Amino acid sequence: MKFSRRSFVQIVSALPAMPAAAAQGLPEIECDFDAARAVVRGGELVVETGVVTRRWKATARGLVTAGLRNMRTGKEWAAHDPAAECDWSLDGFGIPEAEAKLIGLSARPVRFDPYTSDHLEVTAEYDYGKLRLRYAIWAYPGAPGLRTQVSAIGTAGAAGAKGTRLDYIPADCARNRRRAIGYYNDTQHRDLPETEILREEVKEGPAGESYDWANIVCLESGAEGLCMVKESHKCVNQPGVDTGGFECGATGLVSTGWGVGAADLAGGEFHKAWASWVVVFDGGDDGRELAIKTFDRRRYPVDARRDIYIMSNTWGSGATSEQSQEAAREENVLREIEVCRDLGIDVLEIDSGWQDSNTTWRPSPEKYPQGWGRVREAARRAGVKLGLWFAWTVGAEDLKRNQRLGGFPYFKIDYSRLTTYGAMEGLMRRVREAIEASGQTLRLNWDVTENAPRVGYYFAREFGNVYLENRKPEIPVNAVYVPYMVLRDAWQVAKYGNLDKFLLTIQKVDLVDRKRSDAFRYPQTYAVAMALMGTPLFFGEVHLYTPEQRAQIRPLVALYRKHRGAIYRGHTFPIGEKPSNRSWTGFQNHHAETGSGYLMVFRELGAAGSAKEIPLRFVRGKKIRLIDLRTGTERTVQVPADGRVRFEIAEAPGFGFYRYE
Repeated sequence: MKFSRRSFVQIVSALPAMPAAAAQGLPEIECDFDAARAVVRGGELVVETGVVTRRWKATARGLVTAGLRNMRTGKEWAAHDPAAECDWSLDGFGIPEAEAKLIGLSARPVRFDPYTSDHLEVTAEYDYGKLRLRYAIWAYPGAPGLRTQVSAIGTAGAAGAKGTRLDYIPADCARNRRRAIGYYNDTQHRDLPETEILREEVKEGPAGESYDWANIVCLESGAEGLCMVKESHKCVNQPGVDTGGFECGATGLVSTGWGVGAADLAGGEFHKAWASWVVVFDGGDDGRELAIKTFDRRRYPVDARRDIYIMSNTWGSGATSEQSQEAAREENVLREIEVCRDLGIDVLEIDSGWQDSNTTWRPSPEKYPQGWGRVREAARRAGVKLGLWFAWTVGAEDLKRNQRLGGFPYFKIDYSRLTTYGAMEGLMRRVREAIEASGQTLRLNWDVTENAPRVGYYFAREFGNVYLENRKPEIPVNAVYVPYMVLRDAWQVAKYGNLDKFLLTIQKVDLVDRKRSDAFRYPQTYAVAMALMGTPLFFGEVHLYTPEQRAQIRPLVALYRKHRGAIYRGHTFPIGEKPSNRSWTGFQNHHAETGSGYLMVFRELGAAGSAKEIPLRFVRGKKIRLIDLRTGTERTVQVPADGRVRFEIAEAPGFGFYRYE
C-alpha cells in the first residue's frame, strides 16, 4: 500500500499509547529511531539523540530534569536540585499545587511530517483535575539538542501572573558565563547606523539576572556550552503574547511564558504553549553558532522543491503606495514575467494592488479582467512561478481559492497583529489549512518589517521564510536602501539564524535617493551578491533594469544557480569585520560533513587596501583548494592556526565569490 506524507503521519499518530502509569514511578518504555532513543531506566525517563542526553525524574507534580549531558565530550550540565518538583508550573492557571496523575507515557518515530524532520517523539500526559497536560519531547537523530513543548486543555481558573515556568535546567549559572541573544523586528524603522538588528550580551560572576528580551540564553564553560532557545515570536523590541523570559538563578536556567493562558483552554483540543530547544555545543563561538543552526535546520528543514528560489516582488520600486500598487496590474505583471525569465528569477510575487478589496480577496476586475488566467498562462510558458500578497486577516477559503485559480505556490502574509493567543492560533490554523489543501505545494513568507507582534525569527518557519525588510529607493525615508546597512542586517542574522530562511533585499542601485544613500556608488552586481547567501529578493520591478544592468546580473545569477543547491546544504556564517561601509566582510557557507564550502567576500566602499587577511571558520590548520568562481582561477592554501587567508579585491566596492574544498 502506498501512503502520502500526510496520511502516513495521521496513521502513526493514531497508534495507541503505552499503558497508563502505575501509582508509583513511570511505565517501562523503550523505543529506538536511528541514533535517537527513549527509555525508562532506573525510574527515570531518558531521551537521547546520539549527541545529547536528557534525563527526567517523576515527581508528584510531573517531570523534572535530573541530567543533561553532551555525549561527545561527557560534560554534564545539570546539577542536583532537591527542591525542584517539575520543569513546568501551573501558577498562571490558578492550580499551582495540583498533583499530577500520569495518564500515559509513549514513544514513537514520526516520519514524513511535511513540517519538520523525522524524529522520535516521546509524550507524557497528565491529569491535574481542572487541566489536562501533554508534554512532548522531540529527539532528532544526531541533532545536538532536544525540543520540548507543553500543550493543555481544560477548565482551569482565571490566569494569575504571567511568566509561568515553561522549561528548566538545574545548571549552575553562577559558575558559567551567560550569553543572551535576541533579534529586533520593526526593520522598517530600524534603518540607521545605530539601530542594529542583533542584541548580544555576555555576563560572568554572580548570577541572578533575567532576560525578558532574549530569544536565546547560553551557559558556557570554556569552549563548551548549552543554549536554551524559545520557539516563539518574541523579538528584543516586541514581547508578543506572554513570551516570558529567561532567568539565570541560584537553582538553574528557567524559561517562562507559555503563550497560552487559562482563558484559551476552552474547546475540545489541546492548545500548544511555546516550545523550547535545549542545545549543547563544544568548539567555542564556531561550535555554538553551528549547533544552533544545525538544530534549527532539523526543526525547520529546507525542502529543495519548495524552499530554494530567487524571487522578485512588484512593490519595491514605487515612490508612493499608489505607484507600488499600480505595479501589480496585469499588464505590468506580464512584462515582469518575461524579464524574470530572462534574468533567471524563479518567482514573481505580486504584491498589494491586485485585489478588489481586503475582504473579498478577488483579483480586481479592472486590473485583471480575465481573472488569473492570462498571468497564470504567461508564467507557465516562461517557466516562472507566481507569488501573491495578502493581509493576515485573509480567510482560509480565500487563500485556497486564489491558490487553486492562480496556481500560486508562494504567498506573502503581511500586517499581522498577533496580540492574543487566539489571533495567533487562528492564523496558523488558516495557513495550515491552505497549505494542506494545496497538497503541500504552497509556501509562505512572513513579514517582520513592523513592530506589531508578527512571527519573529524562531517561530512558524515550518510554513516558509521570513521577509526581513523593505528597502526602497526614496519613500518611506525611514526605509531607504543603504548597502552597508542591508549587508549588516544579513551578516548579523547569519550569526544565529540560517540565512537561507530569510529573504534578502536587492535594490536597483541607480534609483536610490543620492541624498540619503551612497547606493549609486555600488555596482549592481554587488547589490545582487549581498543577497546570494540568503534567499535573494529583487525588491521592485525588474523591467526597470537597463540592458547593460541585465547583462551584468544575468551571468552572476546563472553562476549562483549552478551552486545554490550545494550552498543550501551548508550553513552560512558571518566572517570578517562587521559591515560599516569601511570593512572587509562577508559570509562563509560551510558543509560540516564534507569540509567544503563557499565564500562571499566584500570590500566595502571605504575599505582600505587592495588585499586583506580574513579569518575563516572550520578550516584552521587545514590545506584547502580555493576556487574563484567568477574567474575560474585556483590556488592551494595552507590555512594557519588562526584561520587567516589573504583575499585581493582591486577596487572598492567589490566582491569575490569562491568555493573551497
